[in-house]
Amino acid sequence: MMNRPVFLKRLATSLHARLVLWLLALLGTVWIALWTNTWSTAVDTAARDIDQRLRITASLLVTLYTAQSPRDAFGDLPRVFPPVGSTLLEMPAERGWEGPVNFEIVSLEYGLLARTADFPTAARQASAGFMDQQDGDRRWRIFTLDAPRHQLVTRVAVQQSVGSARAETLRNDFAWPLIWLLPVFAVLALFSVWRGLAPLRRIEQAIASQDPLAPRPLGIDPLRVPLELRRLVETLDQLMQRVAEVVIRQRAFTAGAGHELRTPLAGCRSQLQVAQRSREEQPRQRALHKALHSLDRMSRLVDQLLLLARLDPAAPALETEPLAFGPLVHRLVAERHEAAISDGIGVELAVKAPEDTSMMIDANPPLMETLIGNLLDNAIRFSPNGATVQVQLEHQGERVCLRVSDQGPGIPADELDKLFDPFFRSRSQGKGSNGLGLAIVQAVAKAHGGEAQALQPEHGGAEIIVYLPLTRRRPAERPAR
Repeated sequence: MMNRPVFLKRLATSLHARLVLWLLALLGTVWIALWTNTWSTAVDTAARDIDQRLRITASLLVTLYTAQSPRDAFGDLPRVFPPVGSTLLEMPAERGWEGPVNFEIVSLEYGLLARTADFPTAARQASAGFMDQQDGDRRWRIFTLDAPRHQLVTRVAVQQSVGSARAETLRNDFAWPLIWLLPVFAVLALFSVWRGLAPLRRIEQAIASQDPLAPRPLGIDPLRVPLELRRLVETLDQLMQRVAEVVIRQRAFTAGAGHELRTPLAGCRSQLQVAQRSREEQPRQRALHKALHSLDRMSRLVDQLLLLARLDPAAPALETEPLAFGPLVHRLVAERHEAAISDGIGVELAVKAPEDTSMMIDANPPLMETLIGNLLDNAIRFSPNGATVQVQLEHQGERVCLRVSDQGPGIPADELDKLFDPFFRSRSQGKGSNGLGLAIVQAVAKAHGGEAQALQPEHGGAEIIVYLPLTRRRPAERPAR
């Protein structure tokens, strides 16, 4: 494949080059239209000027004759005048009007009254009005004016070359200056586009100056940029703000993951050192058992971190299928109830939906089990002995609502917005978890088009609500890949 010239590559990628090209094309089209119109208009204008001068000259001759008797008007003059030079009825010495006007005055009563020597012979029988006549090697424009009341016929003639000269003069006066406007248009187009794109250059410089590790708003006043770019500046500022928040959360996530991994890793290391130094079997087995427990804790933590990474918005879409949400909740509640009853904690489920409603959702079954399990485990973990975890499943229009309430220490109001952040621990809950359970709940809910919320019930404790959209697909159907 042949490489394209640099100009074509720049034209394909440069907004400045495209705008200049289109603007020059538009101006060039307008310039060609003006040039063509002026060129053709010059011919028409010259022809109208010639006709108007012939008409005025004929009227003037008739007026001069009728103002006095024929004998007084031309009695002392010859019937045929010498060729018109620089005296009788010569056009003004103006560019395009160098050719003289020739005339003939004929009286129906007295015959020929006056005629210039150059008056064309072929024009002496011309009828009233304008006409073009060839006489030898010269072509004439003739105007005949009849004055029946005075028994007078006046003919005025001028060579067609006079019209051509007049048209050329008009072209020189009006058309040729357009040539000088073309480079002026080009310079103005370049300058206009350069000035018009100045706000974009400022935005480009503001973006280029961003620190990838510490993004910030562009610092451009939207009121100082064109209206069409204000929304862009505002959107970029919002984007930078979100990126900054993502960077902060990423740093907090990294720090939290490092802290959570460091604790069991240090415990595992210390227990292995104990086992290595111990000479007795029982202390060695006890140390190895504790080291294994630390490894299991790290393994669970790594699995949770991998799950959060899988649920990242930038990750590939999940594989989902129609899932009966109601029966799944029933099964998991029953399992947790059996496990928690030994600790004196009950788990009760209330369903607010028609009996024949299975509450079908589009979901990834393992992830949905993780969501429900985390909610139940979290509520059981922070509930005191003898307490009851309330689970409520409700059908709300086009969505399903799952509420899980406990009777634990609750969550301070200023921590509700942070409850779903990774590694966040409420100061009222101590160190019972790694702070990833509810973060996974929120991530799973959002990955399925829903959301999770935290509330403070009036009776105390904490309440987590998850909303998920219902589906109309049947279990046999599969989403398009």
